Amino acid sequence: MKRYIITAFLLILTLIGTLVRAQTVLNIDSLKKVLAKEKGDSLTIHKKIKIIETVFSTETEPLLLIGNWSLEKARAIKNNYLEAYAQMALGFAYLYTDRVNDEVGKHFTAALRISELYNYHDLTAQTYNGLANLYRMGRQPEKYEEYTLKSIEASKKAKMLIGVAHGNYALALTRYNNRNGNLNEVHKAIRYQQEAIQAAESLKDSLTLIVYYLSISNYYAELKNFDTASLFLEKSKIIIDKKHSENDNMSYYYFKGSLFQKKGEYATSIENYNKAIEYAHKYKSRSFEIRIYKSLIKIFREQGDFKQALHYFEQAKAFDDSLFTKENFAKAADVQNKYEREKKDNEINRLNTAQQIRQLQLEKQEAIIAGNFLEAKRKENEIKLLSQEKELQELQLVQQEQTLGKNKLQAKADSQQIQLGKQAALLQEKQISDQKQTRNYLIGGLALLGLLAFVLYRNITAKKKAYIQLQDKSEQIKEQALQLSKQTRQIAQFQSQMNPHFVYNALHNIQGLVLTDEKQKANTQIQSLAQLMRKTFANAEKDDIPVEEEINYLRKYIEFEKGAFGNNLNFEVAVTKDAEGTLIPPMMIQPLIENSIKHAELKKIENPYIKVLIEIENNLLSIQVKDNGTGIKKNINEPDKLSHSMSVLKSRLDLIFKGNANISNEPVLSIKSVPEITEGTSIKFYLPLNYSY
Repeated sequence: MKRYIITAFLLILTLIGTLVRAQTVLNIDSLKKVLAKEKGDSLTIHKKIKIIETVFSTETEPLLLIGNWSLEKARAIKNNYLEAYAQMALGFAYLYTDRVNDEVGKHFTAALRISELYNYHDLTAQTYNGLANLYRMGRQPEKYEEYTLKSIEASKKAKMLIGVAHGNYALALTRYNNRNGNLNEVHKAIRYQQEAIQAAESLKDSLTLIVYYLSISNYYAELKNFDTASLFLEKSKIIIDKKHSENDNMSYYYFKGSLFQKKGEYATSIENYNKAIEYAHKYKSRSFEIRIYKSLIKIFREQGDFKQALHYFEQAKAFDDSLFTKENFAKAADVQNKYEREKKDNEINRLNTAQQIRQLQLEKQEAIIAGNFLEAKRKENEIKLLSQEKELQELQLVQQEQTLGKNKLQAKADSQQIQLGKQAALLQEKQISDQKQTRNYLIGGLALLGLLAFVLYRNITAKKKAYIQLQDKSEQIKEQALQLSKQTRQIAQFQSQMNPHFVYNALHNIQGLVLTDEKQKANTQIQSLAQLMRKTFANAEKDDIPVEEEINYLRKYIEFEKGAFGNNLNFEVAVTKDAEGTLIPPMMIQPLIENSIKHAELKKIENPYIKVLIEIENNLLSIQVKDNGTGIKKNINEPDKLSHSMSVLKSRLDLIFKGNANISNEPVLSIKSVPEITEGTSIKFYLPLNYSY
């Protein structure tokens, strides 16, 4: 059953198309009955609109009936694209039937409004093309060219090559019509037309090529290039006959008559014009008849047959007056002009509304910022409480680590003592071996003659002297070993005290991030801490490292601290040229920077900074760490009142310089703070000059 319905539907569509193509007046009542049975789905609506778009007819009622049915169904299913498509098709239906009134402008403007709102570039291009034709019929070439250019731009956005081709054709037409005797404009028209032909040929659009071939034939005839004009004219005729596009014979014979008219062969020209009139009558194209009549008027005037010229003048005037009035065109154009003004007013309102929205958004952001500030303050208080608990835990852990460190150092010292004992045993064995060898020499010497006695005496004397020197050397080795063991224990003790101190501070900062639910930031801080600890443990067993390696370590440490401190801390390191390549003990500078971050209250400073300067002074390596914090009030001569890191630093320097080094009557470690200096704290210390090469 469904198959029969579909077959019947297709037959009806075919019948409608055939009747409209043949310009037979449709039975409106029958068409209404057919449409009443049609489904209002998208596919059916689209097929109906295509009938209006492709059929050339002067019968208004069937096309308008189909168009209004399509528009009603498109609105019912709320399909904006089909609604715009139907409005555009209705506008073209009026133009097809050579009727210009306010309905034309109303439908084109409605189509343009929807297609621009929803960015239907293909429909926008076709609607601009229809408006351009409206202004062409209204004899306003400037507006015609303006809307033609708009149609081309919209076609490019929609990637409609055929739309661009139609636009070029229209531009060629307006250039030709506005030539005012200037043949350069005809050449321009030919260039536009050639581009349009290339596009249509690439799309294999035969019906469009008919129009383009006829137009370019007329342009070449204007230039008196009759052979080329005739060639394009016959190209169009081949397609007309092949496609059975009989209505296009009207244009073919008109342009052929025009060609012979320009050649001065008036009889052949009139013959072809009359054939064109027959087709114009058949397809009821009154506007085309006017064009033919005007050409015949010119021929008969040139032949001196003013009676025939007057006859065709009256025919043309009668048709012209019935087809077009300035009042009708003004009504049609006024609708479009109102829409253009409305678009400009809407754009102004949109800009004003956008300004108000931005103001409201700004006020909302300010309220959110205020709320975030209060929440941050609350979390900061919670962190302070947790920080106090954490400091107590850190103190306990530091004591435990110190005990473990002492045990390790004692075990290391015992191991060194055992090694020294082994060395002493080996020395005693060597002494016994030497004594046995000496005794053997003495026993052998007794057996020798008196001549060998002198030689033996000298040998014994030399060995005694060597033995004494060996004993002295052994004592020196023991003394140096004891000193080395003592220094090793002290350095290891200082480093073991510093490492956990830094780690616990870092863990405290990470705990704060976890408590504030900053998981991503906490994860990043944990990874950075792992890298720092790996580097710290690697350097802990080294006596000296290159200054460049220490600086890289400091930069990583500052990046880690910024994660918890904030990104507005400015950190600078300056190394003079002569100080490059020097060696320094590890973990000498980092505690001072950590001290500035922790105790100098840099968070209260507007533009906080920490600067490190490394240079050569008095043949020693000078290191200065300076910040612009609130300052400290510590006496360098009272080490028990110094911070833990400062006390360790002073002890290490005392060990390095054996407690009696001065630089230009200044101690190797100096601390200056406000009010002695204008801002912050400046710590400066010296190290022996030692290069890596």
